[in-house]
Amino acid sequence: MLKIVEIFYSIQGEGTQVGVPSIFIRLHGCNLACNFCDELLHKGEYASLSFDEVLERIKVFPSMHVIITGGEPTIYNLNGFIEYLQAYMYSVAVETNGYNFSNISNANWVTYSPKAWDVIEKYGYDEVKFVVSKDSDVEKILAFKSYKPIFIQPQNEIDRPNKENVNFCVEFVKAHPQFILSVQLHKFLGVE
Repeated sequence: MLKIVEIFYSIQGEGTQVGVPSIFIRLHGCNLACNFCDELLHKGEYASLSFDEVLERIKVFPSMHVIITGGEPTIYNLNGFIEYLQAYMYSVAVETNGYNFSNISNANWVTYSPKAWDVIEKYGYDEVKFVVSKDSDVEKILAFKSYKPIFIQPQNEIDRPNKENVNFCVEFVKAHPQFILSVQLHKFLGVE
C-alpha cells in the first residue's frame, strides 16, 4: 500500500524535463521540515492505495510519464512500485532530497534537490536542483562540481513566483554559467 496525497496531470515545470506532460503522484510524509517548503499537502490527509488502484487512477491520463514526488518519496522503498509501473510501459521519474537513493534505484530519472548543502551526494541521480533565495549561502554550491545538469531554482511562494529570488537566480546563473536556471514554469503559467 502507498500513502497517496494526490494524483494529478500537468506539465513538468522544473529541470531537464520542463514542459513534459506528466502524471504526478504525491506521497505522504517527509524526513525534513524545511521552512521554505512550497508543498504542504504531504503533511495532511492521504489515501492508502494498492499498486493496482494507483494504476487505475493514472490510466485515465494520456501521458506515459510519471513523476513521484512528496514530501520525500525515498522514505519508502519504491523499487517494486517503480518496476510495476514500468511493466505497464510508464517512464518513472522521482524527485528526492536524497534521503535514501537505494529506495528508488529502479527509476528512469532522478532529480536530487539537497536541502542541506554541507554534504552534497555525488551519485544516485540524473540532475541536481538547488532551491535558492537571495539570502542563500551560495558559496556552498559554487564549490559543487558535476557532469550532470545542475539547476538553480528560485525559492518561490506556494502559488506564485518570488520575483526577488527569481531575479537573484537569473543574475547568479549569468555570473556562473555552469548552472542552469529552472524557474518552476507551472507557477508562471498558473497551473498545478
